[in-house]
Amino acid sequence: MPIVLRAKKTDSTNDLIRKFKKLTAAADIVQIVKDRRYFQKPSRIRATKVAEMSRLERRSRSLKKTKNVSPQAIAKINQRLGS
Repeated sequence: MPIVLRAKKTDSTNDLIRKFKKLTAAADIVQIVKDRRYFQKPSRIRATKVAEMSRLERRSRSLKKTKNVSPQAIAKINQRLGS
């Protein structure tokens, strides 16, 4: 998916650079490029994914036990677990 950034007459160069960085960070483009820099064996990729899921499950359980945690934070973790 291409990233399209439309410049307005009032936008400065610094504003455009900041908006571009936000768009690329939101699309996880930088992380994808870093991950593809070196070859990883498929078993290593699966092990990393399993480790991340177990970490998120532990985090979700601990947040449910904690007071003063926003439901949005728990929902965000649960959303990452579902995908």
